[in-house]
Amino acid sequence: MTFRLLLLPLTLIWLSSCSTSPILNIELNADGIERQNYPLVIPIDVDIEGNYQLENKENEKSYPAQVLPSGDLLVFIDHMFAETNAVFELKESSATEKGSVKVNQTSEGVEVLSDDKQVLFYQTAVANPPNGLPDYYKRSGMIHPLYSPTGQILTDAFPAGHTHHHAIFNAWVNTKFKGEKVDFWNQHSETGTVEHVSLNTAEAGASAAVIESQLRHLSLKDGEVLGEKWTIMVYPTEDYFLFDLFSEQTNTSTDTLFILEYHYGGMGFRGSKEWNNVDSINFTNTWKILTSEGHTNESANHTHASWVTASGQVDNKTAGVTVFGFPDNFRYPQAIRVHPSMPYWVYAPMVGGEFYIAPGASYKSKFRYYIPNGKANQEVIENIDKSLKSPVKAKLVK
Repeated sequence: MTFRLLLLPLTLIWLSSCSTSPILNIELNADGIERQNYPLVIPIDVDIEGNYQLENKENEKSYPAQVLPSGDLLVFIDHMFAETNAVFELKESSATEKGSVKVNQTSEGVEVLSDDKQVLFYQTAVANPPNGLPDYYKRSGMIHPLYSPTGQILTDAFPAGHTHHHAIFNAWVNTKFKGEKVDFWNQHSETGTVEHVSLNTAEAGASAAVIESQLRHLSLKDGEVLGEKWTIMVYPTEDYFLFDLFSEQTNTSTDTLFILEYHYGGMGFRGSKEWNNVDSINFTNTWKILTSEGHTNESANHTHASWVTASGQVDNKTAGVTVFGFPDNFRYPQAIRVHPSMPYWVYAPMVGGEFYIAPGASYKSKFRYYIPNGKANQEVIENIDKSLKSPVKAKLVK
């Protein structure tokens, strides 16, 4: 397969002085794997902000870099040869934007665009259920819509038959808190819910558009149980969309939350209304599931997977999304719940047994989303999977 590199007109025109002294020297080792459209997060020991570039003085290859809200450095590697093992200099850079990733804030939430194409919308305001359905279904703190590069909407919120599903959303189902059951997923149980609290960051930089938000998981009886931080990073890819979603849930209460063994719960994905066979108005076809282990709709449920592809016809064209779990996720590769008849699936680590989040403790999970233009490219999937399992090695050097 031939990969198209990110061209200067798509991303940024970098203007820097050759005489500028480097802020840091960073050794990058591709570890024998060719990298394509690879985001690399590097912890650094200097206090800087803004846009930079990493430059290899030997061959003048450079990569855009930006400082994240965490203080880490995000480097977007459009292409790196497998044999790369070199020291790169981090330098300040002035940049002229030429149609890269953008962020638009509205009263409803945050929209991210890539080369002026809609990628996703993060919902900050409370979205109410349609057609006079009960108020307990209201939701914020979700991603909807998620788009394909040709504009098809791949997610569904408040779907017919399962109003409590909210596109890309995160919630536990069968939990015990203060000796009682709390269900944060099934809002009609009226024991728990999840909501957006605040927006920390929504900005576009040289390497990504970054949204950082705070959410909370509420017991309707006892108040906040978990505070959750989402970090969404959308990368400046050309042939497809690519973004990461990092979640950090911290128990902000004085009691332990027990996530009991169950058949679903966690980071969910609810697919297009065209794939929903109980939606008599919009249903057109059944989605197709393929996992890293070769499982399909019929066999995927409660298997373990490093990635899952869900695809089908939307607006009479093939579209879909592949979601990768990161290797440092709890119980990786996690078990998945794939519903036998409706278009939703979820990474569900509680399938493997009970676990808990103690007061003050945190549960972290990371996911990468690949949205192709049409049918998924298996070579791209394999490259992303391989790169997640064997990251580029980065080391600060003097």
